[in-house]
Amino acid sequence: MTQILDWQPEPGEVVEFRLTTDRAPVPHHVPASHFQRAHLRLAAAHRAAGRRQSPWVAMVFDLAGRADLDALTDAWQGLARRHEAFHTWYEPETENLTGFRLPADSLTVRPVRVGGLTSAGDLRAYLHRRIDEQTTASRPGLLAGVIRRDTASTVYFAIDHAYTDGHSLALLFDEIRARYHAACGGASVDLAPAPGYLDYNRRELERSASLTAAAPELAAWSQFLAAGDGGFPGFPVELGKDANKLLTGTRLQYPVLTGAQARAFRAYCGRHGGGFGAGAFAALALAQWEFTGNDVYRVLTAVSTRAYPRLLHVHGWLVNLVPLLFRLPAPPTLAGAIAAAQQGFQSARAGYDVPLHRALELLLEGGDAPTIPPMASYVDGRTAPGSRDYLRADATVLTGPDNASGVSLWFNWFPDRADLVVNMPDTPEAATGVPKYLDRVREIMLTASAGKG
Repeated sequence: MTQILDWQPEPGEVVEFRLTTDRAPVPHHVPASHFQRAHLRLAAAHRAAGRRQSPWVAMVFDLAGRADLDALTDAWQGLARRHEAFHTWYEPETENLTGFRLPADSLTVRPVRVGGLTSAGDLRAYLHRRIDEQTTASRPGLLAGVIRRDTASTVYFAIDHAYTDGHSLALLFDEIRARYHAACGGASVDLAPAPGYLDYNRRELERSASLTAAAPELAAWSQFLAAGDGGFPGFPVELGKDANKLLTGTRLQYPVLTGAQARAFRAYCGRHGGGFGAGAFAALALAQWEFTGNDVYRVLTAVSTRAYPRLLHVHGWLVNLVPLLFRLPAPPTLAGAIAAAQQGFQSARAGYDVPLHRALELLLEGGDAPTIPPMASYVDGRTAPGSRDYLRADATVLTGPDNASGVSLWFNWFPDRADLVVNMPDTPEAATGVPKYLDRVREIMLTASAGKG
């Protein structure tokens, strides 16, 4: 995960793959999900205020040699027709986020040569501008292209975050490469129709409408909020006097464990009653106690809402934030905390289908979630489609320049390493305190991976 401002692309010939149709979009009547509504309305508010923002996510990866444009065109057209996310959308400038769709079989992709860009800075600036333009002013709000070179070509893709998540990007990486290589060899790819995200939105609406403040499904949320006197957890170090407001963010990336160390850490966690994720949360909690004396750990954590096998093929934003709460044992140790963290995560995970925004609407007087909720996410990316090729293909998730009102953490476990990505307010206090805290978290995990602690 890299901010686009930190990306250093090698120059080459830029070609865009533009989606066209001879049909007019028609309205559909499936409401946006809770996360989509919050995201699209925040983005619209930024635009109305004249603030540049980048509410998209992107992926870049390499193909060997000079990319075959006909094969890539065929690959993008097949993918765009297969997935609902590329031909349905919500219009953010309408009061009720009116939904629209295009007939999938009307979509055509054509390559458009932009030309050669001879410096990394010019290329990055061009793509940043084009991504911002296409993911906000154009619908369905996506941009795809390739930077062609003789030795390796870099495929790039960006879409409004409202229609994608990390799992979806992994699906895209795998499917585009499969379609491309098949087309290069003159073969076809026989893929079953993929379910769409609109059916998921419909089910979420029905589910959330049935909830009440007294529903047992909200018990974990009630306990989480009560533990903080009705509020959300702060961070264990000072972030700056204005950190409760939405500020310019900055991003750090920490290499935490090598592949071998990550496997050893997982084995250590297993001996003490939990998995890798529980161990990471336990390390965060133990470091918090060392910094603040607080032995109750609370955080929002991201979970997938792809609860059924058929949802694994959906391209969309199928993610929720759930309340993780546990107390460290006395005396606090990592070994003792892992089982508590595991139990806390399992309790939080049980409410995967209780939408964050609906829970807060029912339980908080104001009913509002933080603009960007601070959270800690753990993802085991080793089993994602094509994950063993990430390093060889230099696969990278790009984001726009960050905003932050708190600290968000992403623990990612890949075949070759486990790392930690951090988004935090760009303040002197955060720049001083957050690395100290995370260095301690890493030290705790490294000690455990060595069989100590």
